[in-house]
Amino acid sequence: MLPCPTRLFLVPAGALLLTLGSLPAWADRPLVSETADVIGGDACQIESGLARLTASGVPSATVTDVLGSCGIGGHSQLGISLGTSRQAGASDWSVGLGGKTTLRMPADGVIGFAVAYGITVDKVSGQGWRHEGTRLFGVATQEFAPGLLGHLNLGWLRTESDRLNTTTWSIGFEGDGPLRWAADVFGDDRGRPWLSAGVVVPIADKISANLAYAQQFERPRVHQWTLGFKFEF
Repeated sequence: MLPCPTRLFLVPAGALLLTLGSLPAWADRPLVSETADVIGGDACQIESGLARLTASGVPSATVTDVLGSCGIGGHSQLGISLGTSRQAGASDWSVGLGGKTTLRMPADGVIGFAVAYGITVDKVSGQGWRHEGTRLFGVATQEFAPGLLGHLNLGWLRTESDRLNTTTWSIGFEGDGPLRWAADVFGDDRGRPWLSAGVVVPIADKISANLAYAQQFERPRVHQWTLGFKFEF
């Protein structure tokens, strides 16, 4: 799949500011790092999530989102996301379009490579819709052992409201087991990193739930719990 559109949260004085579309990837939860593979040309998936963010001394925030993507052939997939965040009585919205193209599939210990890209259009409370973010980043995936994958993301993000160019990065690992797990450390060149971990719980054929916890090492420290569901068809 392509990140929750609202997953990076900065904490300025007096408020918890949600920066829509600021992570390096739109990955399948609970993984934050994007992977170098894509879904098949005859497959689609929908992912929904609910997140709660807290930080000492600032209002908590609630984020909900829905993401959908389909394989389009040519080792590519395209997707669309809709997210909303609510904090201190104000609501913001974000719509994202994104895609990913695999340049070399990861297999048998061979490192896979991909390019991911996307744009977001946001509506901040009290304002109209506007183009807010553009992203482009590279992805590498390698199998270190049977059932253990590692991912590296490095990219560029343009935030139009602040007129800022940001370097984003992410390192993630995922593994199979009774419960599939994932762990990531990620961030950018403008703040301290985040640490995230979570599990996937199968519910039925092609339906699963996921639970994740993330923490940013800024002051005040931001904590995020996320519950999500995924449907494949």
